[in-house]
Amino acid sequence: MNEWNVGNLEGLIPILGGIYGLLMAKGTLPRNARDPDKMELWRRKFGRMLKIICPLIFVFGVLQFIGVL
Repeated sequence: MNEWNVGNLEGLIPILGGIYGLLMAKGTLPRNARDPDKMELWRRKFGRMLKIICPLIFVFGVLQFIGVL
């Protein structure tokens, strides 16, 4: 009788991906980078783009999770 709608759980992937990407762009993750200088160069190259795209991915995942999409 109580069936899970597994289709809505697909929204968790973009939600988690959006959060992870935003944390990477802001410098919160990884906590102990092997090469901090390399991570700083990566953030300079991709950080600005990820700070714009990741919230959009997160919102897409929420809409997919609640069943709008």
